[in-house]
Amino acid sequence: MVEGIMIKSTAGLDEGLRVRHIAAFPLTTYPDGDPDTILAKPEFQDFDQIPVKDGARIVGVLERSNPTQLRRLDDSLLVSADDLLSHFIHTVHKQPYRLVVDKTAIAGIVTWSDLLKLPVIVFAFSLVAELELAMNQRIKQRYGDTEKWLELVDDKKAVHKIAVRRQKLASQNLVLPVVELADLIDKAKVFRQILGTRRDFDADLESIRDLRNDVAHVKDIVRSEADLKRFVSRVDTAEVWLRIVKNSVLETTATV
Repeated sequence: MVEGIMIKSTAGLDEGLRVRHIAAFPLTTYPDGDPDTILAKPEFQDFDQIPVKDGARIVGVLERSNPTQLRRLDDSLLVSADDLLSHFIHTVHKQPYRLVVDKTAIAGIVTWSDLLKLPVIVFAFSLVAELELAMNQRIKQRYGDTEKWLELVDDKKAVHKIAVRRQKLASQNLVLPVVELADLIDKAKVFRQILGTRRDFDADLESIRDLRNDVAHVKDIVRSEADLKRFVSRVDTAEVWLRIVKNSVLETTATV
């Protein structure tokens, strides 16, 4: 019951995180003019993209990577401030920046570097946490109070680690279900048969482990375009696992 509430809470957190929470406001712009003159200005030295105005209207973006031609506005450059952060993460690798539309005006900008901000880490953490909670729930539904699922872990060191944790808690007059004492990766191995028929289990396992490490070492998530694509791929893998695990819960519940 508690885990069900927590899973709903993490899903609600995802709903609450929007592009506006990582975007930069207000938008710094410059009147249309000579690109070299604009890019040479000291206030734009750290800017790779400079929105350009014609009067009161933004008409395009001057990109430092291609300064000879103003990039005119089109829908590929725009994102709503209220778009789900989880959705934006899956599309940001297609375009290194987006101008942010708030209500009826272009009011901000969001770039790759914004994936280093806390809301993205909160989202990734909540995704990993929700996956682990769903695994706990599925294992408890399938095996009840027994510990037969440990046989599927197939790692003596991991099983020993769980036993040590259990003994330590017992010495302090504390008790937790054994599934709560297992690492996420150990629990994932219980689902090898379910996941292994649809996915490359070992590759997925490494991806989940890397996403968890990304959360722990935030500053190393995105250093290049390749890093960004790997991070997005890891998030995608975790979300696929979450859907599969949740569906397996529903299937088991329906047959009981």
